[in-house]
Amino acid sequence: MGKRKYPVRLEELAFIEVCQMVREAGVNWTRRLRSAAVTSQSSWLQEIESVEEECVLVRTHLASLPVPLVSEVIIHNAVKKFIKLVEHYHYHDPRPLISRVFDRQVHEGVCGNMMKAVLLPCISTCDVGVTKSCFVQGLLMKLLYAIPNIKTLILPPLTRPRCLQLLVERFQILTHLENFYFPKGCTTEIIIQLSEYCPHMKKISVQSSTRVDDGSVEHLLKMRNLLSLNIAGTAISDNSYAALLSGLPEIRDVIWFGQIEPVLGNLTACLPSVVAFLGVISNAKLFVQKCPNITHMFLYYPSKDISHLGQFKNVVSISIRNCSYTEIRFSDVIKRLGRGVEYLGTHRVDNIILDDVINYCTGLRSLSINFSEVTSTEMFHPELPHFQNLEKLEIKVNWGAFSFCSVLHLYVNLKVVHFVGMEQITNTVIRQIVAAGGFRNLTDFVVQYCGYVTMETALFLMQKCPNLTKIGNIGSWSHVTEDQVVTFLNTVRHNNVCLTLDT
Repeated sequence: MGKRKYPVRLEELAFIEVCQMVREAGVNWTRRLRSAAVTSQSSWLQEIESVEEECVLVRTHLASLPVPLVSEVIIHNAVKKFIKLVEHYHYHDPRPLISRVFDRQVHEGVCGNMMKAVLLPCISTCDVGVTKSCFVQGLLMKLLYAIPNIKTLILPPLTRPRCLQLLVERFQILTHLENFYFPKGCTTEIIIQLSEYCPHMKKISVQSSTRVDDGSVEHLLKMRNLLSLNIAGTAISDNSYAALLSGLPEIRDVIWFGQIEPVLGNLTACLPSVVAFLGVISNAKLFVQKCPNITHMFLYYPSKDISHLGQFKNVVSISIRNCSYTEIRFSDVIKRLGRGVEYLGTHRVDNIILDDVINYCTGLRSLSINFSEVTSTEMFHPELPHFQNLEKLEIKVNWGAFSFCSVLHLYVNLKVVHFVGMEQITNTVIRQIVAAGGFRNLTDFVVQYCGYVTMETALFLMQKCPNLTKIGNIGSWSHVTEDQVVTFLNTVRHNNVCLTLDT
């Protein structure tokens, strides 16, 4: 049987109780506002006044609690709950009273005050993208002044012009900001504001923001502490990106959607601080010369010989996408780097020779092979280091002469498995793998659209895998009914097992 749940600590119970009280306050406010709106405009306005007074009281009370308690547990939970409450209130309540300009402003004001009740200065991260509601996104942008100490700001792509203007106006108070993520919607004007008011910037990602151009370069160069800069897909030119890489002494990654050679060719010196690359390469030798300390590589569409990558000394993570394993001579790379690689991922790769991975990637911890062709010619010794060390295996919709089912039982220390579209994975096969010594250390078992896998397997794994804490995507399993899921969950509760079931 799986791990038992331990009794909830008194401290955790207190956290849960306070979170519940805060949520109930929000539910109560929206219920009263909804009821008053149906009665009359005067009732609605009177109720708004009462709710806004209570918003101040809740904010004051939360601000009086110890900061770690508030910022790490209560506020994180409360902000998510209040976002959903305000979304629902805005879109699903009676709205005849907010058709006029005045009523719309009052409505926006009370919604903003409800959100402000839980937006405290101790918050360190603001993710505006957690809501798809343009209305709530606008509220969060407007209320940035209430959380001036945030270090991370995450914005959804293609934000409305009004929200962009609010953002530009708020930067002067976000002086503690370190991380800024705004794909597709960022502008050069915003970069200028960041450079002027946010002196502690470490990470900027404005990928695919076509309104970020070469005019932003001189301002980006002022941010001397930048560790990560993603301007791929912007209007910044090859020459300007080379200037940025040369002029930012701490930069640790190179992210570029076009060919990287025109950028690297403009560099007069190598980039010793760069350890990560994501993009397209055609000249592996030049890449090794200019970025000698790479540890993480994510390669798109490699089409030429990249065997020179084997000259790297410190690579621990490699991903390749949309290519032929043999045409790019990836075997040579694996044979030279395999011993130090901890993560290997492939996506839409032809002719993968699994023998290389198993024989040379001896320290691999995580392997992901998706939508690829896999071949193998060897019989493998069960005690090879590769089988002993792998902890996470992800296999999705592959083809070729090799079947992973023939070696799954050899991975004796797997903790996480995620299989998609593997018809060979069935109740019977899973029992055979466990009987042969595999899957005994599983914590996560996720199967989607495979063979004949039923709730029988869920019960079997719960009994045979003592560390199992998650079974996933049973909604795609064969002949699983709602009654069976309820029965299984009752069994989990009855035995006090620490196990979650995702549908």
